Amino acid sequence: MLVRVRSKDGIFRIQVETTDDAGVLIDKTLETSENADPATLTFSNQPRGGEMPAETLRGKTLGELGIAHGHLLYAAYQTKEGADADVSNGVAPSVLTSAAPVSAATDASSASHTSAKPDNAVPAAAGKGKQPNAWENVKEDAVDVYLEKQDGKILRPKDAKLCRHGDKAMCDYCMPLEPYDATYHAEHKIKHLSFHAYLRQKDVLTNSTKGSSYIPPLDPASYQVQIPCPSGSHPAWPAGICTKCQPSAITLLRQNYRMLDHVEFASASLVENLLGFWRKTGQQRFGFLLGRYEPYTVTNEATEVAAGGAGATGKKIAGVPLGIKAVVEAIHEPPQEGDIDGLTLGIPWDDQARVEALAKKCVVHAEGFAKGLGCEFLGMIYTDLTPADPTFEDKSLVGKVLPKRHKDSFFLSGNEVTFAAHVQLANRSPSRFSRTGFFNSKFVTCVLSGTAPGAADPADEESGVVDQVEWGAIDVRAYQVSEQAMALVQADLVEASVKPNVMRLKQSADKERYVPEVFYRYKNQYNIEVKESAKPTFPVEYLLVNVTHGFPNKPSPLFLSSEFPIENRPGLHDQSTDRALAIISKALQGAELHPLGATDAKGKGKADDGTAEVRMRLVKALSDWHLFAFLSTCGLLEQTDMDVLAKVVTSHDPGSALDDLLRTPGWQTLAAIAREQGSGSGGGGAGGYGGINDDEDADLAAAIRASMAGVSGPDTGGQSPPRRAEPAPAAAPASPPIRSIPQATSGNAEPDPFIYDGAEDFEIDGDDDDVFHDQDDNDDDDVSMVASRRLARDDSDVQISEVRQAPTSASATSTNRAQAAAGRPGARAEDAILVDDDEDVYASAGSSTQLHGASGSAPAGGQDDGVKVCPHCTFHNARGASDCDVCGLPI
Repeated sequence: MLVRVRSKDGIFRIQVETTDDAGVLIDKTLETSENADPATLTFSNQPRGGEMPAETLRGKTLGELGIAHGHLLYAAYQTKEGADADVSNGVAPSVLTSAAPVSAATDASSASHTSAKPDNAVPAAAGKGKQPNAWENVKEDAVDVYLEKQDGKILRPKDAKLCRHGDKAMCDYCMPLEPYDATYHAEHKIKHLSFHAYLRQKDVLTNSTKGSSYIPPLDPASYQVQIPCPSGSHPAWPAGICTKCQPSAITLLRQNYRMLDHVEFASASLVENLLGFWRKTGQQRFGFLLGRYEPYTVTNEATEVAAGGAGATGKKIAGVPLGIKAVVEAIHEPPQEGDIDGLTLGIPWDDQARVEALAKKCVVHAEGFAKGLGCEFLGMIYTDLTPADPTFEDKSLVGKVLPKRHKDSFFLSGNEVTFAAHVQLANRSPSRFSRTGFFNSKFVTCVLSGTAPGAADPADEESGVVDQVEWGAIDVRAYQVSEQAMALVQADLVEASVKPNVMRLKQSADKERYVPEVFYRYKNQYNIEVKESAKPTFPVEYLLVNVTHGFPNKPSPLFLSSEFPIENRPGLHDQSTDRALAIISKALQGAELHPLGATDAKGKGKADDGTAEVRMRLVKALSDWHLFAFLSTCGLLEQTDMDVLAKVVTSHDPGSALDDLLRTPGWQTLAAIAREQGSGSGGGGAGGYGGINDDEDADLAAAIRASMAGVSGPDTGGQSPPRRAEPAPAAAPASPPIRSIPQATSGNAEPDPFIYDGAEDFEIDGDDDDVFHDQDDNDDDDVSMVASRRLARDDSDVQISEVRQAPTSASATSTNRAQAAAGRPGARAEDAILVDDDEDVYASAGSSTQLHGASGSAPAGGQDDGVKVCPHCTFHNARGASDCDVCGLPI
């Protein structure tokens, strides 16, 4: 029989027998080319896709492989010299990436010069000294690689009325549809093609199935003048321009495909936490979406289809063919300044690289497509909310917001479109089907705003929730800007207008900017398509792409907790080492965990099943993105420790993963500090851990402990626990930083209850409803202070934990201590912030409390000649001082 073999060298007819081994066909195929590399030879039944390494076919007869008389095979191989590039070989990118492991190993060994083959086995394009094409070495996203291998056909069941054939047959009414079929999309109200459906449609139009050459089907839009001119006949712009280097006229069209089809929030608490900031402050908030990309299928209907072969049937869920969804696992808020009607932020910010590196460590361990995938930036989300009743007097409008974004106003303003285009340009999607190696972007923009019935977003029509829209409710709107919008912004051709629903086309007044003719099409009142110039403005809708969103019916988030304060919220949510230690201490509850099966020096077991509940509680507490990101800055955990912690955070494994963490030195130190804090009085002192910020503070703390020797009792020779350095916070607080004063401890001395130690925070009015709870992180109106308490320089703001009746006479030792603290060389104002027994805080028999500077008689006792007592705040200043070192008033 004759078997036809098509390769880059032509079509060859090879005489073989059905009973011949496949090796006979392989050897005769290699004879048709002098320089064919046998290790790279592949066969396929189609020009692109489905390649099988030739070496794996040996040992099987041609009849067993289904090769009959007249069969056409497509052979692909690389030459031994490696002179021909992939595209000149006529091989599509899918051929090379689908090559056998033997081929991949050969290429790798050739590149590393460790192969036993001759030195002429070099990478492609090296023989001619040419650089490889931009699309050949692109590393695509995992979801793109997966979808490229899928068939993508839309299976249909046998039609009971129109199909008149058996179960094994097929006709026009039940044959599978292409993923870009327009009728299917119209029936299911899918407004845009998925990217991979659009890609296959373009590939069919660009590359013939019978051709041997390959042309990348995607060509990113560019509206910039080509510098230098390809013709080389004139000076570069702006000195000269011609038809070969100037951009053509632009006709704006609504993009018929989208790079991302759906946004899925893993948990509703992600959106609620962002809304919580606006509810408490009235200011808008911005955050980046962290998560991963997965294949997407919308459950519109379940159809029973023929699965092929012997009448077998299966289930196929119809939806967006070859769709992609973004699964949001966390929202990270960068440093920003919020306002009532907007916000200000800088991108990229200083900490962005660290956050991206941490996100990649958060790998999914659950079975499925996402297993092994880390997190990355998927998009951005921000609020645009205004109360429906700013006076808060109308009870019917409580909880309602103004619906500012709808079809009669705008969906995204021109300023937001420009910003989104800049961010998408910075986050392009890699694609080996594009001439440049990148095409468009999967980056998505989500807006939290009000809704209104009858003025719904087009995405609501697609998702089928138009009838469920309520006036004044808060909902998410997801968009992308089109490829044309990105090209217009990149060429600096458009800018925002004073009207939010239109974009303004820039003028060519500047010689550095060339603005081509821009048009857009629309249907007038007579339903006739009209082409109109985009100068000076055009509607924003031409640059928008709608994206659906939703929440899973059975949430399975990657991060289980959101107890730790959110970053960059100074004054509302303050992150600190003390708060992190408090969460860990709460989970441990004094228990000391050891790896399961560990033994001590005597051979006795240290861990058993009795700690299972503590382990689960600890794993849940650690599975918090904001806590995980903060612990990388606290200085207690090394990079290797963070890698182990990341596995615990995302795997939720209280067994081996947690055991690995318990063995790390960094975690053992962190857990010891947390247990020490939990065993302290109210968790406030924490033994002074985290209270020292630098060497200067350490000297101050030593001086304070020396001055307080008489307050805390006689020195018994005990030593205070070592202090650990607390790193600087990630963002500057809204108010000036207040120096932290560690609690003075000494051996067996009992702490003086009259000295503020942060154990309990009570307001002076005695209202029990105002008690501040250390562990309450949900009520953002309360001030949470756990281990390292800070005393304000303004003594009127000091909250005291206990008030007792003042003694009848002043203690001379107290005056001497104050004198020593204030009069010694190098003494600072912070030295006198300590609350003294008899001088600073005292109460009458009626329990009326007086603080520094309060009216009332001073405690009895003479004044030392070495100091000057301030008449305003009673602070003991140096004798030569003219102004008070604390309040600043003249003495």
